[in-house]
Amino acid sequence: MDLTGKKVAVLVEDLYQDQEVWYPVYRLREAGATVLIAGTGSKNVYKSKHGYEITADSDAHKLDAAQVDGVIVPGGYAPDILRRYEAVNKFVREVSRQGKVVASICHGSWVLCSADVLRGKTSTCFFAIKDDVVNAGSKWVDQEVCVDGNLITSRKPDDLPAFMRAILQALAAGRPAVAR
Repeated sequence: MDLTGKKVAVLVEDLYQDQEVWYPVYRLREAGATVLIAGTGSKNVYKSKHGYEITADSDAHKLDAAQVDGVIVPGGYAPDILRRYEAVNKFVREVSRQGKVVASICHGSWVLCSADVLRGKTSTCFFAIKDDVVNAGSKWVDQEVCVDGNLITSRKPDDLPAFMRAILQALAAGRPAVAR
């Protein structure tokens, strides 16, 4: 699948889940997409739950939804930090408003709750934050990937292959993926 010309932001903060950042980054780069690693601006280098470092290309305050084709919010404990930054929530909300791909996996849905993009949607996430997602107005389902218009969600690292297939499909189509 050729994603040349597509640009996707991957949001990071300390304590991100290693696989949920790096697997999407490598899959997107492999397909020819430009990947923008975006942090909160609290620092330039962020450490995963296991100490693996990633350097941010930008921070949330400088992000422009008009300049990307989608955003991915990985899990770990990072989303609980990311959601505290209004610039992060505003960016995710604007990407969603523009009908572009908004994807989250595991605890990444915490950011979607704070960005108020789940209302009226069907989604999935790590089971421990199901109540947060439901209280944010989403119908929760327990499946490896859930596609609802431009929203793509998954539960855990084991779901990464299905998660990325849905994201790559949506980006290649230039429009939201078709729900399954």
